[in-house]
Amino acid sequence: MFKETDSLPLIITQVFKRPDFKGLFHRAGDDWVRYDSENLLNSIYFLSLALREIGVGKGVGVGIMAPSSPKWLLIDLATQVCGGYTVPLFPNISSEHFEYQVKDAQVKALAMDSWETISLQIHPLLNSIDSLIFLSAVPNDVKHKNATIWDDFIERGKKLDSEQERQKFEERIISIESSEIFSIIYTSGSTGTPKGVPLTQRNMATQLQAITRFFPVDHSKDLCMSILPIAHIFERMVVYYFLGCGLSVYFADSPNNVGKYLPEIRPTIMTVVPRILEKLYEKLIDGANKKPIPIRWLVKYAVNKAKNTDPGKVNLRGTIWDKLVYSKMRAALGDNFYLMVSGSSALNIHVNRFLRNIGLPLYEGYGLTETSPVISAECPGNIRMGSVGKYLHNLEVRISSEGEIQVKGPSVFEGYFNRPDLNEAAFTEDGFFCTGDKGRIDEDGYVWITGRLKEMFKTSTGKYVSPIPIEQALSQRAFVEAAQVFAEGRKFTSAILFLNHEIIRSKLKRASKEFDPEKALQSRRVNAKVQKHVESVNKRLNEWEKIKKWKIVFTTLSTESGLLTPTLKLRRKTVEKMFAKEIDEMYE
Repeated sequence: MFKETDSLPLIITQVFKRPDFKGLFHRAGDDWVRYDSENLLNSIYFLSLALREIGVGKGVGVGIMAPSSPKWLLIDLATQVCGGYTVPLFPNISSEHFEYQVKDAQVKALAMDSWETISLQIHPLLNSIDSLIFLSAVPNDVKHKNATIWDDFIERGKKLDSEQERQKFEERIISIESSEIFSIIYTSGSTGTPKGVPLTQRNMATQLQAITRFFPVDHSKDLCMSILPIAHIFERMVVYYFLGCGLSVYFADSPNNVGKYLPEIRPTIMTVVPRILEKLYEKLIDGANKKPIPIRWLVKYAVNKAKNTDPGKVNLRGTIWDKLVYSKMRAALGDNFYLMVSGSSALNIHVNRFLRNIGLPLYEGYGLTETSPVISAECPGNIRMGSVGKYLHNLEVRISSEGEIQVKGPSVFEGYFNRPDLNEAAFTEDGFFCTGDKGRIDEDGYVWITGRLKEMFKTSTGKYVSPIPIEQALSQRAFVEAAQVFAEGRKFTSAILFLNHEIIRSKLKRASKEFDPEKALQSRRVNAKVQKHVESVNKRLNEWEKIKKWKIVFTTLSTESGLLTPTLKLRRKTVEKMFAKEIDEMYE
């Protein structure tokens, strides 16, 4: 279905015209509201007319600052029909980054969901944008000359409707060129100033074409639940793919509600990031801990067996543990999955084993915003535990003399937006993009990530420390939610460890209302457990890499707190700033 010459909107609108397309669904109260193909196509048409009237055309950006929903996708596609590009923005973005991105990408209009979720520092900056489109209601205190709500904006387009405009709409779709930018995504990484990544219609169309070989789907039975921000290119590509295959897509209103929706919807396909899988794991374990003691012992044994058994060597399906424990865990998740793909960062090895052993078809992948985003992925028939699968057939992937993963192909971007100063270092002389990730490719073609080339620390004694593998090792126990290593310019290596509230509460056998994180920090049992884990990690490290001192914290990790990126990775600079006192204490 996905041909290299197809432009993205043409693919999507062809899908909308399919009589068997089941539609998009979003949560409204206790019900799921459906957008069918006719509703979607008409909405894109009317939105494109209204957008054109307010000046959206070639070289013009439309910002979207809203949770994932069908409306997000409609604004996205309508903008592309106009020849413009969308610029995803996050509600918790800093005012400095918001101002920079809006100006850099020439954002003329902003679609936003809620006034309340945007920081007060951003409110005055909205005056620099010509038009605001609220997806719900416009608050009374909004002082902007061109603020409107979704329904009124659709009506504005309807008033421009004519037979001539409908014909032009079809012509615009067909005339979209593969070289046109469909979106500029600003990297919201853990360090530094965001860089604009312009992705073209060709980038995405070729990505979708390649993914078809890895993850074939069945239109007659597959349905999907979208729980990640569609503002991130990973989930947007995935939703485009689902639509291109004519599948139903359910947009969850919050990742926190995933556990409730899974047995209700019973999806067959879902894309996730490791943190969500770790939360699912914790929920299953927590449920088991509430059982009567004899059952709890049984479940604990089954869980440990699943965590420590290599799924490639032993099949636990059909065993007594599967019948008594794992089957019930699958039922809590809908027991209907065909594909569950994890990306963004490495998954905890114990959680990975556990989920695969209880019967979830889990696959890990790897990519970057700059590569649209997938470079490699595991898929049915091609799994190697700990790897990130094989790379896409239409890409060239190689390992440089420094061990860096470098990639070239039609889904790789051509350079950072308005930043020629960055592009020379981003590409090799023969056109390969430098990912900055260290890795290797084994004899069977599987890609392995071994570290981050650009994140090497140099201690004050002149020794080099690669923090990522150490942080991954520290996070391999469920009670460590995340870890950040420090060594740059320091005399030894240290770490801040974020402990998991639920796991520690369970270990201490405390009810939720009795659990006090501050007291838990002083617990001898907790500190002894962490010390033992750190010592086990240190055994595998060089002397200068070993964690000499560490601090545990119970601060909640979330995007709202600013500690996590939208893809749920630690913001390294924010952690350093927030815990500067604790870090300095380790070196006193």
